[in-house]
Amino acid sequence: MATLSQLVAGIAAVEGIDAERVGAIARAIREHGLIRTSGRGTSAAQMSAPDAANLLIAANMADTARTAPAAVTQYRALRAKRNKQTSEFGSELEEMISAAKQDCLADYITKMVGLLGTRGHVLGRKRFLNETYGISIEFEKPIPSVIVGISVLNFIHSDAISFGEHPGQSSAEARGDRRERTRITQRTIQAVANVLRM
Repeated sequence: MATLSQLVAGIAAVEGIDAERVGAIARAIREHGLIRTSGRGTSAAQMSAPDAANLLIAANMADTARTAPAAVTQYRALRAKRNKQTSEFGSELEEMISAAKQDCLADYITKMVGLLGTRGHVLGRKRFLNETYGISIEFEKPIPSVIVGISVLNFIHSDAISFGEHPGQSSAEARGDRRERTRITQRTIQAVANVLRM
């Protein structure tokens, strides 16, 4: 399994972010108990899907290392809902990373779309090959939201699952008009899964 420094290096490389910045963010969220800790060297904590999910959220949404713990807490708690089925983004991101690590991303995506996606959507009923899926995770601020987009190579149908704080709240009422978006894809999820396999 991977150490925190390996996870930092993997995320920085795949996303093209400065490794020092990702390292500072990682230390800040670790100090708040959002990444596991233990000794150093050979007894260093081995990273898990929850650790990786928290670092991905922080690296993509925190403005500074100081704001990283609050960003992780806030974005993990965003919820998607369809009928009586509700799920938090943090849990879904962890499951996605675990599924990629175990080479069963297709099973996870079929389940997620079936539960939270458009009712009766083909992606929630039919499993495709792992390598044909296109995934985009788009984070937005200052009003926290996440949209997980799912598509299949050479297939016309796609679906999107939205995670937010307050369904129905008008974004213009809550804050100003400016929006910032950060998007990662299956390349990042797969790179993180590969690091966790180490």
